[in-house]
Amino acid sequence: MELKQAQLDREAVQEAMAEATALLEKEAKAFASAQTEYDTNVAALRNAIAALEKGMAGSFLQTPAAKVLRQLALSSPEMVDMERQVLVAFLSEGSEYAPKSGEITGILKEMLDTMSKALEDTAETEQKNY
Repeated sequence: MELKQAQLDREAVQEAMAEATALLEKEAKAFASAQTEYDTNVAALRNAIAALEKGMAGSFLQTPAAKVLRQLALSSPEMVDMERQVLVAFLSEGSEYAPKSGEITGILKEMLDTMSKALEDTAETEQKNY
């Protein structure tokens, strides 16, 4: 009787470990995907800020990083609508909108800070899982 119970307990533990392992693998994949997206967005923000600070806004608007930022501006729920409009107008190709680069740089730096913090928090949470 005790042997049978021990076998049942062992099977239950193995099932629980398999479920926990599957959950951790799923969370690791989600983290890897989020980290890739954050890394891409952070790199685009850094490129944009550097280009604006050097006075190279026009040439930056032609880069793939500008396209990433445009998509980010359109999809970011953290952005204030007014900032979104200013940033999207600035990033739109052929736009005649010419804001002061300081305003755009400020918006981009806020976005960079927010994303960097979110990436840090996500990585910290992932570390705690292991």
